[in-house]
Amino acid sequence: MRMSSLFVSAAIAACAVIAAPLVAQDRDGEDHPLVPRYPSAVIAGYRAPSLDEIAMPTGPIANEQADTNIRRLEGRVTHVGYDVVPSTAPLQIQRYYADLLKKDGFDTVFSCAGSACGKDMGALIMNSGRIAPPGFDAFFNDRVRVLVARRAASWVLLYISDAEPKSAIYQAVVEEAVPADPAQ
Repeated sequence: MRMSSLFVSAAIAACAVIAAPLVAQDRDGEDHPLVPRYPSAVIAGYRAPSLDEIAMPTGPIANEQADTNIRRLEGRVTHVGYDVVPSTAPLQIQRYYADLLKKDGFDTVFSCAGSACGKDMGALIMNSGRIAPPGFDAFFNDRVRVLVARRAASWVLLYISDAEPKSAIYQAVVEEAVPADPAQ
């Protein structure tokens, strides 16, 4: 009798562990103080602030190598990548950030969705090496949104993409930004 009650207790405990929801945890890194985290997002990639140059999109990007619709900036750049599970509509995530940034005094420099971002926007941001460093995740489809905002010498770039079972948010924050090309 005692053996069967131990077996039942062990089985119940095992089922509880299996049935418990898996709680996603942040990888190393931290949220940037200028840009609060989207609810339920977890840090999937992080690069600490460092002096760097970045190609900030200011309009649709037709060619990732061109300098059309790009403002080259230098400053303290922080990169944060987030995963959101389950996937969430990019519009909802973009509106969350647009509202927060507006309330904090940021002006929207550029915003787009899907094909209106230009055929190479994702390639510029995630693959060209001109913005995101290697190792950050994103999806390349028409379920993307881009938001670029500015307040004084601080710039924020958000690339929001979605594909089941998750959404990905890439964020670059540039502080103490100055033109990388003095002729700008």
